[in-house]
Formats: sequence, C-alpha cells, structure tokens
Amino acid sequence: MRKVSLPLAAAIASIGLFAAGAATAANPATGSFNVTANVQGSCRVSATSDIAFGTYDPADVNATTPLDQTGSVSVRCVKGIAANVALDQGQNGAGTCAAPARAMKEATSSELLAYEIYSDSGRSSVWGCDAGNDVEFTAAASNADTVLTTYGRIPAGQNVGLGANFSDVVQVSVTF
Repeated sequence: MRKVSLPLAAAIASIGLFAAGAATAANPATGSFNVTANVQGSCRVSATSDIAFGTYDPADVNATTPLDQTGSVSVRCVKGIAANVALDQGQNGAGTCAAPARAMKEATSSELLAYEIYSDSGRSSVWGCDAGNDVEFTAAASNADTVLTTYGRIPAGQNVGLGANFSDVVQVSVTF
C-alpha cells in the first residue's frame, strides 16, 4: 500500500470537486415566474379650440342671420372604451332644454346673449341639454385623441345691449 502525502490528497480532492462543479453547470436547474398587470380604464378630455363668435350685430347683419362658429373638444380614452361626452349648460344656462338653453353674460352688466352648442354641422341636435343629447362614441383602435367638433350658434335678432365682453364657461365631462 502506498502512502499519499496530505497536500497531494487535498490537490486531488480539489480537482475532483472542480470536475463535479463543471458537470453540474452543464445541467442547470430552471424555474419560472409570472408577470401581470391590469389596464386601468380611463379617459382624458380637453378643449382644443374655444368657440370664439367674434362680433354679433343684432341691428344689421345678425338681425335676420344667426352667427355661427365652431370649436373642438379632444377626448382620449383607453382603446375600445365606449364613452359619453356631456356639456353642461354653462354658468348662465336656463336650466331647461328649451333652445337656446345657454347664455353668455356681459362682464360689466347683467345683459345676457343667448347661444347654443350643437353636435352636428346642421345645428339641429343640441349638445348637452340633457343626457339624451350627449355625444356617444367608442374610442379609436389606438389611444389617440378623438377630436369632436362643437358647433356654436348665436340666434339672430336678439334684443341685447352694447357690450364687448360677453362670455360663458361650459364644463365637459366624459363618462365610460
């Protein structure tokens, strides 16, 4: 029987462990984990373009011709959401659906100038007078903005006094 010195035995054992480690690395253990998320349903709304009527002249041009102008509202919803876009009657609204339900107020007096907002270019469907007149749409196939045109009209022949600062603020809300 042959004696092997202790340092030589340790070296041989180290080589054996190294070889065993190399064999293990060739056959790794595997596992997996889940990745999850929930997409929040949401919409965002902004006025892209105000309705700026300009000059209304009830004694001449607008005695028989209404003053029309357009604006726009931008709505961005998560892809595929069915949304309802409502406009309120503004700060000076009549509180009823009798057209015109909205009015601009002159800044230095109590004078009111009636107007209306419609959802169609023919100005036949009042937008936002009540829930039945809101605009419904399904969001596009992407998360891009959907631009909705607002069709404003100041009726002809109103008995209104001089004033340079008629205005109103209309709130837009989106439900989905």
